[in-house]
Amino acid sequence: MTNRIYAILAGLCLWTLSACSLAQDEPPRADAFENAENFLACRGNGYALCYYSGPADDQPTKPGTSSPPLPCNPNVDDTAACTCYAFDDGMYNGELSWNYVLIGSILNREVREEAMLRCHEDGSNCLNMKSLHGHCREVDGVIAESEDCLQAPVCSYLGNPAEGIPQTLYPNLENVSLISTFSFAYSDVHEFGSTECSNADNPSYAGCMTAPCIEDENGLTSCQCPTFEGPYQVGQTYDGLTCAIDGHIWSAAYHETSEDSADGEE
Repeated sequence: MTNRIYAILAGLCLWTLSACSLAQDEPPRADAFENAENFLACRGNGYALCYYSGPADDQPTKPGTSSPPLPCNPNVDDTAACTCYAFDDGMYNGELSWNYVLIGSILNREVREEAMLRCHEDGSNCLNMKSLHGHCREVDGVIAESEDCLQAPVCSYLGNPAEGIPQTLYPNLENVSLISTFSFAYSDVHEFGSTECSNADNPSYAGCMTAPCIEDENGLTSCQCPTFEGPYQVGQTYDGLTCAIDGHIWSAAYHETSEDSADGEE
């Protein structure tokens, strides 16, 4: 893995949502991943979805659908204020949806270490995106009974505002109600995909995984996401999509391949 990927977050910053100084020597804020096992599967929690956030204006959507503006505004302190979708009860289109936590990008250091101890560093020893659709597959509403098919401990920190259960990932931030994770919600609205931005004119992006979020009056949420400079992929693909967006940055992640790891190690 490249040294630049590891030059990132020194530790958990118990921030106010107006300012935060994030040191840079650990991996979480790059939102780098290798495969689907790295995404721990959670259900029954509320969450925010920043996967489509970035431009100030409305983004192209599939015919017959629309989306509110979901801007990511960079701050002066290596963070970005991103407007994201909000799911108080974890429901989408009337169904309780699975959402996913990237194990190496949990911003709370203690919770990240707890997850890695229980789930292994790659997430393989807990229910994850790969096993959920593999040997742990749900049958008649029941997940396979196996230790590696249990939800990761981080899921219990995410809270459920609809049921009055607060998030505990940031216990000192009482105004934070939702935690940013990933799900496939709104993939029926946006042009879900992957656009490579390895040589972008603007190399900065927001790594929103497990960022703290405050809901607004419009049914959306504002998340304070740490930023990182390096190659990344935008989770959409449509004609006219550009990596550099004037005055804003994308919420994105970096899919690291085995070739990247071999080239970057010293």
